[in-house]
Amino acid sequence: MEIGNLVTRISHNHDLVFQIINIIENKAILKGEIYRLVADSPLEDLTKHEVKNKTILSLPSLNFEAKLLRGKILHLDGDQYYLKKAMEAYRSYSINADGYYLKESDMPLYIEKLLYKHHPDILVVTGHDSLSKGQNIKDINSYRNSKYFVEVIKKARQVVMSKDELVIVAGACQSFFEALIDEGANFASSPDRKNIHLLDPVIVASFIASSTISKDIDFNKLLSDTYSKQIGGIETKGKARKYYLGGK
Repeated sequence: MEIGNLVTRISHNHDLVFQIINIIENKAILKGEIYRLVADSPLEDLTKHEVKNKTILSLPSLNFEAKLLRGKILHLDGDQYYLKKAMEAYRSYSINADGYYLKESDMPLYIEKLLYKHHPDILVVTGHDSLSKGQNIKDINSYRNSKYFVEVIKKARQVVMSKDELVIVAGACQSFFEALIDEGANFASSPDRKNIHLLDPVIVASFIASSTISKDIDFNKLLSDTYSKQIGGIETKGKARKYYLGGK
């Protein structure tokens, strides 16, 4: 086994495909290929994944009015590949988005500066996360990166207190949903501590950016557009505005 190999875990019935990002002694550090999950595994529990067909990441169609000034997004991502796919998705939705690859632990250090620089309507804070097996789900220290997402939300809310002015979408696989919402996120993962697709935060943010401020977000429709259905949130209005054209 080598860094960069695609693998599955024997003990988990080969349920997910991972990439080996590091090897420490006899243990591999893994990141999900299409799920925002980080895990570790003994090397003997891994088998190489045979790539038969290239994974195609499809996006749901967001059917909104054409004459909309869509909301602006600031996207912080703990994975460089995921960020690349996120920015491609925003472009396909014709949404103005600024993206930054930052390690989850570094995100709290940069959030205030980036908010003042970009003045977004929507903030996405995501990357990798996981819940330690057998640990207390109500203890934030049981999660790999939820504590950093929480710290980012806290600092963001010190800059923009209003949940209407700045809509925050936060979390990754198995994240501490209640803590993220309690600290000020409008939408977060994962209520059931399950995995989320790498594009789920992008889909949620794009839906908000394309929904008019005159109505509350249709949560059932938003949820149905995600892959994992593992997003929860609070009553929130969209960040798009209709525009009108005069003429002769």
